[in-house]
Amino acid sequence: MTDEKKQSFTRRITQANRTQLVVILYEMLLVYLEDAVDAYSNDNKQEFSKNLNMVRECIKEMRVSLDFAYDISKNLFALYCFADKEVAADIYGYKTDNLNVVKMIFTKLHDAYQAVSKKDDSAPLMDNIQTVYAGITYGRTDVNESFMDNNERRGFFA
Repeated sequence: MTDEKKQSFTRRITQANRTQLVVILYEMLLVYLEDAVDAYSNDNKQEFSKNLNMVRECIKEMRVSLDFAYDISKNLFALYCFADKEVAADIYGYKTDNLNVVKMIFTKLHDAYQAVSKKDDSAPLMDNIQTVYAGITYGRTDVNESFMDNNERRGFFA
């Protein structure tokens, strides 16, 4: 994953509510899957393994954050376990046989959660974050972003 994508995901996470966080996590997983396929096509075993391990970390995060008070969590847990097993098999076998199935599963889940997130108008989970203004000034090829509220009192407090 490029630094620009990481920065974009980080910015989106700071302004996301619960449902949007799930969508972002699915998008991160899909980017890592694409990066793994690219690394495989370039015969870069180390990068391939690193990206698929990051996919497994995303799956692990989704699995541990399930709320089993809802029946759908049991189905999602089974899907996450299946996908994790398939990714692990591809890591240790240095192959991409199962990645299309995993990508299909998480693309469909991403689309479903994205539709739900459009209806979720709850407040962002993080408070006291830095404000980002985009579009005040423009560069030659893109929009410049300005950061406001440079304050030492941002973040978590005990």
